[in-house]
Amino acid sequence: MAKPYDATLNELIETRPEEWARYFARLTGIPPGPATSLDTDLATTLQADRVFRIDGEKPSLLHLELEGNPRLGIPRELMRYNTLIDHQHDLPVESVLILLRPKAVASDQTGVYQRLGVGGQPISTFRYRVERVWERSISYWLDCGPGLAALSVLTDEASRDLKSTVGEIADFLRNRVADEGVVRTILNSSYVLCGLRHDVSLFNDIFFGGLNMLMEESTSYQYILSRGRKELLLQMANQRFGVASPEQSRQFYSIDDASKQTILAARIFDAANWDEFLENL
Repeated sequence: MAKPYDATLNELIETRPEEWARYFARLTGIPPGPATSLDTDLATTLQADRVFRIDGEKPSLLHLELEGNPRLGIPRELMRYNTLIDHQHDLPVESVLILLRPKAVASDQTGVYQRLGVGGQPISTFRYRVERVWERSISYWLDCGPGLAALSVLTDEASRDLKSTVGEIADFLRNRVADEGVVRTILNSSYVLCGLRHDVSLFNDIFFGGLNMLMEESTSYQYILSRGRKELLLQMANQRFGVASPEQSRQFYSIDDASKQTILAARIFDAANWDEFLENL
């Protein structure tokens, strides 16, 4: 996955796994059906990002890999994953490479990978799907369901007006999701994913200030946000630096000043450890 965003993406998928499975299964042509998340350990040193079994008319496997940075050689890795998944489960496997931002594009991500023999002739041909998240519209990802709504912040459309995009996500969640924990996870994930495409000062201002105004008419959302700011920061810090010690947790929870919390939000992407994160606050 797209480190340091892998923990956030995993949590986002776990929030609504059936929506991720349904959307990408449809994208690859897998017949619809109940989805089960499978073990992603393929070998001692290999782990796929996400594998689903789709028990539709023709039971199949769906393999997802998410990337936020450019790397040559990913198609070869996808073919290896695909082969190992097939070997483990003995079912057809469809692989999808999910590119999270334009920077992630590499020249060999064509959707087809060929292994060549010593004479240059093709030995095998592997086909996979490439999904470029930013090329879709905001409404497209919202229509896919709450589990994929956070991907809206990665679109080209969001780059032109991030505040409006966050407002659309907030309105969508207010109308579609009753579980406060799920809402908080999706909003937190949206914030973290903004770091892939947007200036930190811009989305800090939106999430730590503007979002209050976007949802000021909803007392339940105000409650979520008032609790969620500090929980969001703690969640992100634990993902970035490891679980806080009792003393680090005590120091963190003692920071109630809004301006200092904003400083922490900016530091989350630059600090190397808990000490740097909490320094001089």
